Amino acid sequence: MFGRRRRDEAQAAEAAREAERHALFAKLAERPDHICPFLGLEGDRTGYVEGISEEHRCFAFGEPAPLSAEQQTRVCQERGYGNCPRYLRGVLVIPTEELEALRRPHAPLPEPAAAPPPEDRPRRRGPVLLLLALLLLLVGGGAAYVALNGFPGAAVASPTPGTTATAASTPMVTASASATSAPTPPPTARPTPTPEPTPEQGDTFAFYEVSVGPASFEIFRLDDGTEVLDSTTLSFDDFSFARVEPLVGDDGAVYWVTREGDLTGWAYRYPDSGEFRIRAVFLNGAGDRRSAYLEQDQLATFPEATPAP
Repeated sequence: MFGRRRRDEAQAAEAAREAERHALFAKLAERPDHICPFLGLEGDRTGYVEGISEEHRCFAFGEPAPLSAEQQTRVCQERGYGNCPRYLRGVLVIPTEELEALRRPHAPLPEPAAAPPPEDRPRRRGPVLLLLALLLLLVGGGAAYVALNGFPGAAVASPTPGTTATAASTPMVTASASATSAPTPPPTARPTPTPEPTPEQGDTFAFYEVSVGPASFEIFRLDDGTEVLDSTTLSFDDFSFARVEPLVGDDGAVYWVTREGDLTGWAYRYPDSGEFRIRAVFLNGAGDRRSAYLEQDQLATFPEATPAP
């Protein structure tokens, strides 16, 4: 009796946790397509604000992580958040049905399983055993009749070929309708980088920014100085941006070192990394961004002076 009660309490607690997870992911699935589902506020897992907030945190895995202003606006609140290394790691540790709900916003989540009702006291088994014996007697008698006489009506008439084909096809049609009842979401068009205004006289240079598109890139990891430790190949499914700083390595090559996000310390080198681009970002008096891309031959040259509009 005591063991059954503990089991019922554990099942009820699990059902409550399942309902809580269901409510959480149902709310996250209502977000706009360009908002990362792992973006939240320090005191509210499902909350966020448009733009930059010191309360924003990343809940992809582990402890909620603070986010830079650039990360919040250029990654967490852009359609390219699916390329973020933290997002890619976070989707590996959540259940499949919840992951599908996040990948298809506004799709309903399956209802959580209700807690099973408490078990009744053991009942007398006499009537149950009697009923089972009666069923076995009936089934045995029916099987003996079929063995001796065949199925009822089998010798009276044979179905026509057309009738046989129709009867056999019915389950197949039913299975097909069931398999295709859930609509497949249409593919979304891949976004392109939004062009920014070009710098004007009086604008102030702020930083360099790397721009990568849907492709694979070889990136290099540097130590605290200028020595290359190793390299790896990273694939992007969409456009992504990050603040970078030019640096001349021990080998004399120019490296554009990432200075924010999970790829901090990794660098792009022209032309070995692939078709990446670098743009100089400026700010006007109102703090609005303006930018201009460097020429391809400038990617392998260390800039000797601060860019000017």
